[in-house]
Amino acid sequence: MSTQFNQSKVAIVGQSENLDWFDTMPGEQMAIRVHSKDVDGAFTIIEVNVPPFVGPPLHYHKDREEIFEVLEGRFRFHCAGKEFEAGPGTSVVVPRNTVHGWVNLGPGRARMLGTFVPGGIDEFFPKIGQTPPEGWTELARQHDTWIVGAPLSVQAPSSNAATEPALN
Repeated sequence: MSTQFNQSKVAIVGQSENLDWFDTMPGEQMAIRVHSKDVDGAFTIIEVNVPPFVGPPLHYHKDREEIFEVLEGRFRFHCAGKEFEAGPGTSVVVPRNTVHGWVNLGPGRARMLGTFVPGGIDEFFPKIGQTPPEGWTELARQHDTWIVGAPLSVQAPSSNAATEPALN
């Protein structure tokens, strides 16, 4: 993978008022802040606006790291069998092949940025909102996302929490 960007561009500027928001999971919206095509596939940056008590199923990516930056609200993250809370200003780095997920703890909406390294996952997110939930597992696999468990709950994890799901 090359990390050299298009030399005709000095900088890529994406302003929040110009974002194209699209629906993903029920009530959740995303926007692509930096598309991987603009950086020769080096990375993708998305912004996600999450309703209370919502998050993705537990999953992992074989071919990319994922970095989260919490902008507003509080999330509970699951990463490699551990759970922790994260508020504004918190960064969470998830290595490839690491089972992870998150949930907005509420009571209001929450926002965060997600960066995928390398990029190339951009087309996955708009398709989620266009696909019935029973088709999400196959759609996810087509985009280096392997679903291995249910979404997190807003309840605190028990000390007898199940072990980490096996990777496929």
